[in-house]
Amino acid sequence: MSTTCFFSLSILLLLWLFTCMALVVILRKRRASNTEPSSFHSELLVGLASAKYQEAIEASKRLREVADALHLGLLELKGNRINEINRSAVELLPEDMRSGQSLTGLLASLQENSPRILELDQTVVQLSMLPTSGSQDLVLVQDVTESFLMARKFKKHERLALLGQMTAQMAHQVKTPLAILAGQAQMLARHLSTDMALKDQAEAIYHEARNLAKQINEISNFYKGREPYFKDVELCCLLDDVKKRLDSLDHSCEINIECPDEITIETDPDLLQNLLFLLGQNALSSETAASLLSISAVRDNEQVIVRVKDNGAGVPETMRDRLFEPFASTKEEGLGLGLFLAKDLTLQMGGSIELEEVEQGASFRLNFPIKSDPSFSDKSGQR
Repeated sequence: MSTTCFFSLSILLLLWLFTCMALVVILRKRRASNTEPSSFHSELLVGLASAKYQEAIEASKRLREVADALHLGLLELKGNRINEINRSAVELLPEDMRSGQSLTGLLASLQENSPRILELDQTVVQLSMLPTSGSQDLVLVQDVTESFLMARKFKKHERLALLGQMTAQMAHQVKTPLAILAGQAQMLARHLSTDMALKDQAEAIYHEARNLAKQINEISNFYKGREPYFKDVELCCLLDDVKKRLDSLDHSCEINIECPDEITIETDPDLLQNLLFLLGQNALSSETAASLLSISAVRDNEQVIVRVKDNGAGVPETMRDRLFEPFASTKEEGLGLGLFLAKDLTLQMGGSIELEEVEQGASFRLNFPIKSDPSFSDKSGQR
């Protein structure tokens, strides 16, 4: 009986051991099955994050390359300091604006949808804050020089259009008093046959009033698009007439005419005389303060070169690039239209005008063809 009980207990003990061992194996397998998926998911997530980070770096690199190709500057900022900057931004912004207090103050004034315009030495740039997320800011730098200059020219054209309307109204009001003044001066000259000095003065008043009326018509015709009237002109005689007109002005300048050869040129005599008078009048102004004015003409093959030269104050270096633009003037009084109108008159006659380099004063060189261009002559109806 005892042997049977012992055997039975041994069998039960072995079964219990096998059961425990099976439970241990099952528990280990479950633990292994529970931990392996978690480790796999973590490694997968790390891999995806690394791939996305590399994609972001590549996208940022491609963005800078595209911006450089389009000549657009990009500034990536963090805490008012530049984190990344592309080549175009380095070229567009001066060094002192890419660091320090200048950059801090500039960024403080920038807001989304509120760009900032900066006029630099040679260019005009626009800085815009782009909408971003996170602690970093992105600033777009664009070269808007051409657009800025076009906008400025558009404003000038608006002012010229307004000036044209004002000129038409003033010309209408001034013409009648000038005509009365010219008529009265002419009648006075006829009755002053005994006093030749007063007669000459009355005739000078008559001619100046008539010339002033012509100038008003010329300014009005400029806005209306007056076409030139070409014919053969003795240039030396025309220069003498210009000298007489300039001599009648109040000045203390010596005026010399140099026309060594007889030159016949096909041009509009009224336009040419007004042009030379305009340049000469500018040299005789108190601001120019010239003591000598010379107007010379020489023939050069199929062209005529006319120079209007004085020994006055000259043209400031800052004005040379925009000398013939409207409203550009160094004088306190006046509209700054004199040289602008001079260039327009020159172009109407098929010529060119430029400012020459001289040691003292100013020298304007005008080139005109001996025979007018057919396109100009056809307009005038003289062929």
